[in-house]
Amino acid sequence: MMAGFEHEPHYEGETDDWITPRYIINAFGSYNYFDLDPCASMTQPWACAKRSYNKKKNGLIPNWYGNVWLNPPYGAKAKLWVRRLAEHGQGVALIFARTDTDLWQEEIFTTADGFLFIDGRIQFYLPDGTLPIDKNGVEGGNAGAPSCLIAWGDDNRNRLIQICEDGTIPGAFLDRAFYTGSYHNPPPKLPGF
Repeated sequence: MMAGFEHEPHYEGETDDWITPRYIINAFGSYNYFDLDPCASMTQPWACAKRSYNKKKNGLIPNWYGNVWLNPPYGAKAKLWVRRLAEHGQGVALIFARTDTDLWQEEIFTTADGFLFIDGRIQFYLPDGTLPIDKNGVEGGNAGAPSCLIAWGDDNRNRLIQICEDGTIPGAFLDRAFYTGSYHNPPPKLPGF
């Protein structure tokens, strides 16, 4: 099983600094819905929360407070950020919907309160607020994998339900009530396999 996730081609390895599209933050009403963005870009083109930390402050170190917005640096360290949000217990994360990873199996499914699997693929922005241009010169390619909004806390869970029901962000909402646990040992092999 993979430990985390990375951006796939066409942008793989170029940067881990991908900006949340405004429409996602606007779906929550405004950036004021969130108190803290602990991993904002150094040149954040628009706010995702009332207050933010960037690489200079290292958002993993200071105390987190209030309702947290988390679009973590993608890659091997994503698990650290999501674990911190799970421990904090109140916020929303935007990450790839790679449910086969340790991140999902160990950190997300076991702690989160709701999931909005976004229809289609998101176009993330560069730190200057522009869309990336792929190796073929095409602007606005997608991230290369499906994404999910994950809620911790009842208020955030309910907000994801509302966002899904009113179609602000098309997708499918799944509630934690559907989660029944996972195997810590491999399941028994089926005959003939």
